[in-house]
Amino acid sequence: MPLLGKVSMKSGTRLTLDKLDKAIRKEATAAGIEIKVFQFYNEERILKTISRNRKEISGILINPGPLARTAFGLRELLGMLKIPTAEVCIEEFPFSDETFSKSVIKDVVTARFIGAGAEPYLHGLNALLK
Repeated sequence: MPLLGKVSMKSGTRLTLDKLDKAIRKEATAAGIEIKVFQFYNEERILKTISRNRKEISGILINPGPLARTAFGLRELLGMLKIPTAEVCIEEFPFSDETFSKSVIKDVVTARFIGAGAEPYLHGLNALLK
């Protein structure tokens, strides 16, 4: 995700991690909800964060990125907790379509979105709001 700005230049979305964060926060504020944004590079930190905060979480918006193909621990945790979860994928990254189609969490999430720029995140957030 730190390279999002470089990758998105090729597609013309010019999306950076900071712009993505601001777009999500703006949408959440407009909906009157509190949101916490985390970025981790390994499944263990994702699992610990969700597990420790599970009683306060009413929805999860997640882009597992390349972890999508191997995150069986995340799949198990989401399946147990039954917290509404939207999986998102940004098309700009190499192999995004393939990773999204082979995601191991696709059967335990509430909704899934793939697209360019901030669009899949905003669709995912709105799906969770419903």
